[in-house]
Amino acid sequence: MLEIFKSLPAGGSIFNTITVLIGSTSGLLAGKFIPERMQATIFNCLGLFTLYVGINMTLNTKHSIAVLLSLVIGTVTGELLGIEQKLNSLGDNLKARLHTSNARFTQGFVSATLLFCVGSMAIIGAIEDGLRHNPEILMTKGVMDGIASAMLAGAYGLGVLFSVVPMFLYQGGITLAASGLEGFITADMYANISGLGGLMIMGIGLNMLKVTSLKLGDMLPGLVYVVFFTMLFA
Repeated sequence: MLEIFKSLPAGGSIFNTITVLIGSTSGLLAGKFIPERMQATIFNCLGLFTLYVGINMTLNTKHSIAVLLSLVIGTVTGELLGIEQKLNSLGDNLKARLHTSNARFTQGFVSATLLFCVGSMAIIGAIEDGLRHNPEILMTKGVMDGIASAMLAGAYGLGVLFSVVPMFLYQGGITLAASGLEGFITADMYANISGLGGLMIMGIGLNMLKVTSLKLGDMLPGLVYVVFFTMLFA
């Protein structure tokens, strides 16, 4: 199977998209047979696990100050650009076009998009696929995302399935652009991207547990800033 996706442009992202589609569809079908109280319990478990994944990722941080500055300046930039608002509007527009009454559609779309996109595996895997035509990292991520999407779709509904569109464009875009990044991304950059991505994923977990209501979409520019601040502090 690896050889098949090696031969395709952005093969890792294609595999990742397929697994999320399968996982989301399975979650939507299974969710109809799970009582609402049980769904809430599963949802809380998923929130705790998401928090755990984020904490693990933050342990890879090499330059804490670079990550902190990237988080703060990136969030201010995102707030000025209205990224979170635009993501929510995109989710609301999709919901209106599909004529769905699912109250959690937009929340599911935004949460799943962030979960699948901000992790270091998405960035590193996409670069590896682009530079070396090796989709293995993204295929591993795809299996993990497929499982997570099944659980998310059972709790949030149809919005999770539509997260494959921004995920594919994001990862596929990085893969296609990766040929120009060879020799530029260092091990410290990877580590700090992972650390910042971990903080964002922790935020997703806290939001799922209703501990916070963080505007995580506004934090996304931090993933760009962290590369430059890592160069500065390295």
